[in-house]
Amino acid sequence: MRSVAVVPPSRAHALCSRLLTAFTLFAIPGCYDGAPPPDVAKSFDLAQFQGKWFEIAKLPRPTQTDCAGTVATYAIRADGLVDMTSTCHVGALDGPLKTMTATAKVPDASVPAKLALDVGGFYGDYWVLEVGATYDYAVVGVPSREYLWVLSRTPTLAAATFNGIVERARVQKFDVDLLEPTKQL
Repeated sequence: MRSVAVVPPSRAHALCSRLLTAFTLFAIPGCYDGAPPPDVAKSFDLAQFQGKWFEIAKLPRPTQTDCAGTVATYAIRADGLVDMTSTCHVGALDGPLKTMTATAKVPDASVPAKLALDVGGFYGDYWVLEVGATYDYAVVGVPSREYLWVLSRTPTLAAATFNGIVERARVQKFDVDLLEPTKQL
């Protein structure tokens, strides 16, 4: 007769929640529902990409439920890795601050726009799909097209620029009808 270890329900729930979050944060490479992966930004410069970005809109994801005022900051470290910090206010712009940190790397130097984000030992695709000519806006997504973020250096983005981003994302087969605007300061 085999013995079975019993994990207390509270610890089991916490472990399952962390694993579920880790696996749902990112697409599993190769699971693209038959469509080829989306295009990434050409001539992407990671040094120009670093800095502060305001989230303008996103496809919904569990870890960002009820977030407002979301800001992401990217900083290249001396070892070439990229520190990413994402903050948002829970519930409202004056709500409590929630912070998530992660580290990214560029697995293939010939395609620097294809970042791999490490969240607790799990790597997920985090691709820069598009940037403005002056790095005034950026679009980040995943190959499965499950997640998409529209970012700007300022808390607002011109309607014509945003509409162009949405149309190009639609062409790349993202479900842009589900995009949620992010409340900003």
